[in-house]
Amino acid sequence: MPLVLVENFNVMKNISIFFLILFCACQPEENTPTQPINDTFDPDGATLIASGVFMGSGGYTVMGTASIYEKSGTKTLVLDPYSSSNGPDLRVYLSRDENANSALNLGFLKSTTGKQSYTIPGNPDIAEFSHVHIWCQQFSVPFGRAAID
Repeated sequence: MPLVLVENFNVMKNISIFFLILFCACQPEENTPTQPINDTFDPDGATLIASGVFMGSGGYTVMGTASIYEKSGTKTLVLDPYSSSNGPDLRVYLSRDENANSALNLGFLKSTTGKQSYTIPGNPDIAEFSHVHIWCQQFSVPFGRAAID
């Protein structure tokens, strides 16, 4: 009889440790900021190269428009308007296909709401890219994408 109690205690201890780790891994401070932002990118004098509308993926909500502008030789991705579900380690990617198999990381999503811009490094041919993705890097989960043309 005591052996059964010890086995049950070990199982309960392991379950408790699992939930403690899970709880600590999902703390809000790891999530993307939610404070609305209003980036200062001004499209006046810029050329619109491509744009598209976001769609959520996998039960996540992502809404708004992704537009790529070129101004003074610099290409910039602008999300405006923009809102999305929150999550940890959300990144913005520019990709060559809808599955983000070949993608350019533009950095962390600045906020789940508001106008925001991302400088596209180098001088890539935007015609080679077909999608903008919001991606949870930590868990390799797509939150949403916009087909751009």
